[in-house]
Amino acid sequence: MVVPVAASLMLALGMTACSGATGRPEDDTSASPPEEAPAAETSAPAATPAPEETGDEVVGTSVRFTTGDVDIEVIIDEDTPTTRSFLAMLPMTLEFSDFGGKEKVATPTGEWDFTDAAGVNPQVGDLFSYTPWGNLGFFYNTDGNTFDASLTRIGSTTDVDQIELLDGQRVTIAIAR
Repeated sequence: MVVPVAASLMLALGMTACSGATGRPEDDTSASPPEEAPAAETSAPAATPAPEETGDEVVGTSVRFTTGDVDIEVIIDEDTPTTRSFLAMLPMTLEFSDFGGKEKVATPTGEWDFTDAAGVNPQVGDLFSYTPWGNLGFFYNTDGNTFDASLTRIGSTTDVDQIELLDGQRVTIAIAR
């Protein structure tokens, strides 16, 4: 009697583990039959829809960081959960500050998705998120930097001379259309 019960329990646990359930109430499908997944979740309308809301490609998306005379264009060059979560936060305005004489950083209030984040060997001009703190930043100096598994690259800019001008500025970040 113990063996069939244990086998049934292991089968049930194995099926639950493969279901992708997160334990959130919206994931509980035991009370209702399966439904087709909605095309896209929507929330309050954003001024500029993120690519996943419009069906657009993420790679090649242009994002502008502007304050006063500073205008930095970032090109998204990878379609990852992290880049999609960043784009879903836009538009937003953040205050940037210097970190370590190498980065300009700010902390968005939105939720990041770091699923499958692989780390990066930072390059000058990289836009990144640092996973432990959930901040957003640009590298303007990478002397002595090496691969860091806690960094997730979002995109890059060639407007490197403008990055240092972000210090202490409230910067508006929006998808360029």
